[in-house]
Amino acid sequence: MATSGTSDTRDDTAALLAAVGIEVTDAGKARARRRLAAAASQRTPQRRQEWRAQLGLSTADAA
Repeated sequence: MATSGTSDTRDDTAALLAAVGIEVTDAGKARARRRLAAAASQRTPQRRQEWRAQLGLSTADAA
């Protein structure tokens, strides 16, 4: 759920990026959202347990 300050924060972020020469476009935002959604879909409980095992961490604590 968006708060009243969310739009201001996004505008501020876009302004900060523009100040250093990074253009923020609607296409770029959509691309970032797609990449974030794809990454989030990979974070399943089974994958978390596999990552913990690969790192040598206890898999009993994985939720």
